[in-house]
Amino acid sequence: SVPTHLLDAIQDSRRGQSELTSVLGERVRQAVEKLIQSSAANLEGLSVLPSDIYLAATRMIMRCVVALFAEGKGMLGRDMPAYHDSYGIQGLREQLERISLGRPEILIEEPHFAWPRLISLFRLIHSGSSHPQLTTTRYGGTLFEPGDPQSSDPVLRAVAAFESTHPCPRDRDVYEMLLLLTRTFVKVSQGRGARAVPTPVDFSNLDTEYIGILYE
Repeated sequence: SVPTHLLDAIQDSRRGQSELTSVLGERVRQAVEKLIQSSAANLEGLSVLPSDIYLAATRMIMRCVVALFAEGKGMLGRDMPAYHDSYGIQGLREQLERISLGRPEILIEEPHFAWPRLISLFRLIHSGSSHPQLTTTRYGGTLFEPGDPQSSDPVLRAVAAFESTHPCPRDRDVYEMLLLLTRTFVKVSQGRGARAVPTPVDFSNLDTEYIGILYE
């Protein structure tokens, strides 16, 4: 039989993942809305329904979540300097953090490099790479399928609008979205009460099923 303390640990782990998924779900929603707001110039005049825009934005943000999950699990080349420095999503967050000193509001107002770099990461994951310094499996799949402005699928037309890099979300907007996805808050006891303390999300501890739940 399984020892009681081990069963308790398993239950605590499941409960913790469930709570984290709930919190992340809300933060994903906030990131989706921020992406829509920051992409207004590209969405103007797009002949699709608001629901198509929301679904396309959710797809873009979930690409970031899946990439973070894959990096945390060692499935992408985070240990390769070429990947981490030029494509990796955690590498991008760290770079934006250094530039801004952890304060998104001091980042420059105009688009610079963050959004085009994310789009390059999405294409790398979808198409793969055989370069010896950037060997990456070709994953393909619907989630990372590039948008197509001429597609009969309105969601793919909306995805194409979000993938545009001229114009595109500002570095500040991208950094704020990444903070929503990579930081959460946990309650810690303080005197007779409790306070919320920011803490990094450890994607390496999340199971694949929770990513699916998060998407739903």
